[in-house]
Amino acid sequence: MFVKLQSFILGRMRLRGAKGRKAVDGKKLGYLESIRGLAACAVVFAHIIAAYLPGVAQQQAGDLVTNPLAGRLFYGLPLGFMASGHFAVVLFFVLSGFVLTYKFFSSNNQQDLHRQAAKRFFRLAIPIFAIVMVAYVMVANGAMGYTDRVVELTNSPEAARNYHFTPTLNDALHAASVGVFTERDIKLNPVLWTMPIEFFGSFIVLGLAAFIGKVRHRWIVYTGAIVLLGDSYYVCFILGMMLADVVQRTKFVNFVHEKVSRVYFAVALAIVLVIASFPLPSNGLEGTIFESLLIANVDTLYAFKIWQYFGAILLLTVIVTSPLLQRVLNNKILVILGGLSFAIYLTHYLILYSAGHYAYVLSRGTYGVSLSAIIAGSVTVVITLGVAVLWKKYIDDMSVRVSRAFASYILK
Repeated sequence: MFVKLQSFILGRMRLRGAKGRKAVDGKKLGYLESIRGLAACAVVFAHIIAAYLPGVAQQQAGDLVTNPLAGRLFYGLPLGFMASGHFAVVLFFVLSGFVLTYKFFSSNNQQDLHRQAAKRFFRLAIPIFAIVMVAYVMVANGAMGYTDRVVELTNSPEAARNYHFTPTLNDALHAASVGVFTERDIKLNPVLWTMPIEFFGSFIVLGLAAFIGKVRHRWIVYTGAIVLLGDSYYVCFILGMMLADVVQRTKFVNFVHEKVSRVYFAVALAIVLVIASFPLPSNGLEGTIFESLLIANVDTLYAFKIWQYFGAILLLTVIVTSPLLQRVLNNKILVILGGLSFAIYLTHYLILYSAGHYAYVLSRGTYGVSLSAIIAGSVTVVITLGVAVLWKKYIDDMSVRVSRAFASYILK
């Protein structure tokens, strides 16, 4: 009887481990798509806050427009993570490192890496070219004409930096084709600052994966890569790659399923919540929990980035080892949102600085600061979601088809 019971328990444990591994080995990781979608929403919200309530991000900013309640809610805890655009971007980079290499670490098939590398340029270049040219048409025709008025009303430092120039077609074509990648020419759409990092970071992890292959002491290589890359965002790609290696080549997932209590998951998520809510270094950290996160003899901004890197990899580790969180994130609506994430990311800034600004200026004539921000933000979100559906259908999906066709052609 005892032997049968023991066999049953061991069988159940193996089954749980197999389910965990299957979730990672599957062709489409729906819960990772959902993370992208939620991260894209955080970026949108952060830019809305920066444009219309800039004082929220800088508690002691003096003449910047803010709302006391919004400041208490979205500066640090409890809801700062919702407006943490920087943490969302860091999470994007970590996810890229994970997704680009997890299949290779399962199959050890170099062809997987070749295929990913062959697809990467057109997958990014086509949407980037399209969004820069759309931005050019909008700016050249005055669609961002309310930006100066928004700056007058809010004193927003971010709004003051953008769209105070007259673009030329030659400059737009240069930026759309090579300028974004080679010169960080992003004035037509500032969110494109992440694209060169995404592009070159992808090739760093793909090249590193091809190099290490079955190297036994590859963790020394990983450590060296992190030290070499310093505080650059490319470290995020390495961290994501390392997690993919651990998940696919070790029994880590099975160990967590069998040995780790849900209490530890809750603690880890609480830590992520605090880190993700860490505000950009300013004068408002004194006397808060975030002051304890500063590192002695380390630049404040560098310490901020280190914690954000750690928080992103911790969050992804919790998710890839938690069937419960995966079930929650596999919600169809969240997965659909994830599928729109790239389109949302690329288009929302143009909509914010055109339709959003128009709605804000119009509503400020009748309503106060907070309600005007809510109206403008809602207009931005609704239009962005509608545009993202069309963008995905006609631009993103097309770039996927082209990149796959190109990869198939050159890898014959």
